[in-house]
Amino acid sequence: MKIHRNTIWLLPLLIVVTFPIWSIPAGDFLAPRGGFDKKLKNSTIDVNKFSMETVKILQNQNGRKTATIRADRARTGKSLTVYFMENVDADIYDNENNITKIIAKEGQFDTFSEILTLIDDVVVNKLKDKQVLYTDLLHYNSKQRTVNCPEKTKMVSEDVTIDGGSFDYDINLGSYVVDKGVTCIINGFTKP
Repeated sequence: MKIHRNTIWLLPLLIVVTFPIWSIPAGDFLAPRGGFDKKLKNSTIDVNKFSMETVKILQNQNGRKTATIRADRARTGKSLTVYFMENVDADIYDNENNITKIIAKEGQFDTFSEILTLIDDVVVNKLKDKQVLYTDLLHYNSKQRTVNCPEKTKMVSEDVTIDGGSFDYDINLGSYVVDKGVTCIINGFTKP
């Protein structure tokens, strides 16, 4: 009985003593198979970036809906507070809940500053007044309720066409300013 108990203790000793002999073949057997790209080992993958399909952003101020922003696709970049969007369709509500529709090919929305920036073929359609504004860059500040177009604009209504170098609109006041080389064409205007 003592001999059997002593032989059991020899087994761990035998494993430790013979480790240099069997470790290399066992290590080769347990090594990962297939291709391993060493570039991936050192790369840093940003797990915070994400993309979404069919996006809808609702904005409210003082319990009243102020904007609805829709996009076909949206993604984040380096900052998680900025959404880069494609095919943007936005509805901006004034104080009487009249809708101004804005569409653009691209845009970005900063959730921290609540500024919507639209670029590339921006069309603003003020449904109530039957006015359409065309530009290539538009900034909508949701907190201040202002629209700024710092580049060339063209505003068209039923009888008036206004070309300008910039456009500013205050939603709360309902007033706008067209600046920088303004040209105005009034149809049907006759001399007194």
